[in-house]
Amino acid sequence: MENLLVCNGPDCTFADLIKLVQVIIKDLVFISTFIAVFAFAYAGFLLMTSGGSTSAKEKAKNVFKKVMIGYLWILAAWLIIYTITSTLLKPGFSIL
Repeated sequence: MENLLVCNGPDCTFADLIKLVQVIIKDLVFISTFIAVFAFAYAGFLLMTSGGSTSAKEKAKNVFKKVMIGYLWILAAWLIIYTITSTLLKPGFSIL
C-alpha cells in the first residue's frame, strides 16, 4: 500500500489529484484480492465438506462463480480507471 500524501499543502495540482485516485484504486484492488482469496478458500471448503450432497456442491459452485465474476468486474474497472488516469497524467494533456 502506498502513501496517500501525493503533494505538499497548497502546491497540489490536478495531476496530484489523479495520482491520488490511482493510489486509492490500486489499494482497493489489493484489498479486494485478499477478500477474493478468502472467498475462494471458503468455496473450496464448502466443496470439500459437501460429502455427497448435491445441494452443498451447487452452493459451493455458486459461491465460486459469484466471486470469480465479481473479481473480474473489479479488475475490469481497475483497467478502465488506470487507462483514463494514465491518459490524464501524460505530459502536455490539457482538460480545456
